[in-house]
Amino acid sequence: MKVLDYKLLKVHTQEKMSIRPASHAGTWYPNSTVKLGSQLEGFFKQAHNVSSKPIKGARILIGPHAGFAYSGARLAETFTVWDTSKVKRVFILGPSHHVYFKSSALVSRYEYYETPFGKLPVDVEVTKQLTGTEGSKGSRVFKYMSEDVDDDEHSFEMHTPFIYYKSKHLPQGVPLIIPIMISGMGDRLSTDIVDALLPYLDDEENTFIISSDFCHWGSRFGYTKYLPQKSTKGIQEDDLINLRQSTKMKSTDLPIYQSIELLDREAMNIASAGSYSLWQQYISVTSNTICGQKPIGIILRLLEEYEKSGQSIVTGSKVFNWINYSQSSEVHKYHDSSVSYASGYVQLT
Repeated sequence: MKVLDYKLLKVHTQEKMSIRPASHAGTWYPNSTVKLGSQLEGFFKQAHNVSSKPIKGARILIGPHAGFAYSGARLAETFTVWDTSKVKRVFILGPSHHVYFKSSALVSRYEYYETPFGKLPVDVEVTKQLTGTEGSKGSRVFKYMSEDVDDDEHSFEMHTPFIYYKSKHLPQGVPLIIPIMISGMGDRLSTDIVDALLPYLDDEENTFIISSDFCHWGSRFGYTKYLPQKSTKGIQEDDLINLRQSTKMKSTDLPIYQSIELLDREAMNIASAGSYSLWQQYISVTSNTICGQKPIGIILRLLEEYEKSGQSIVTGSKVFNWINYSQSSEVHKYHDSSVSYASGYVQLT
């Protein structure tokens, strides 16, 4: 009788624990603990050639979210510099790839995110606090996403194995995570999100991660803008042509993959300058398909407010510091396609 009661109690406890499955494990990355551990170890060994150790104050990170065969090297570079000395909580800001919404941001309703290494706990207290936040017009700034939407989205999941791997031996244990999904966003919602998150940025125990790829180029992405020549005064709308409408390329024109990199490098330079208004202007002019452009904008606004509040300033002359950049393939023809990836961080004093 006691054994039966124990089993019933165990089943009841498991049913009450909500765990987001590692829905992309086994396809986008290994679902075996051993295989995934070996893969990540290889990525980190490779990363040490360009980012050899944690950087004090590096608690704002940016990295891609593609399958690890494409994004793993860049993610390892990002997480190599991560200052984990005080981390207890990680906010992950990512875009929505499958649903569109614009009146609020969405947070996870799960209690845990599963990884092949183990579970990462969601900070359910913070997500509850965020969903209770009223915006400037009295509407809710954050709402819970459905479990189906959460399960389908990969922008958070692709970072969780790296978070677990880099924090599993910390004295304070693995951190709590707060996945925040952003889709459509006007200026009012952007302001409300920044106001809600600013107190958390002030806390040295909090890390912020932007999950973002860079340019998605090709007709299958609906983006074929092309820069024939390097621009010395910043990219203007007249500098770009659409290869969908004009396939004529001169022999002296840049290869398409170099044009893509110039577009991305311009975006990276603007993020390094730390200007939200210039970031918005760049997106408006180029329409560059940076999937995390809105999360990047949120962080840029957060950092501007961080400075205004008189708190410790971002160190150095750059806001975003970039470690490395790559593309999934070299695009030479109009019918080719590629996705770009970058690793980087912001260092706070």
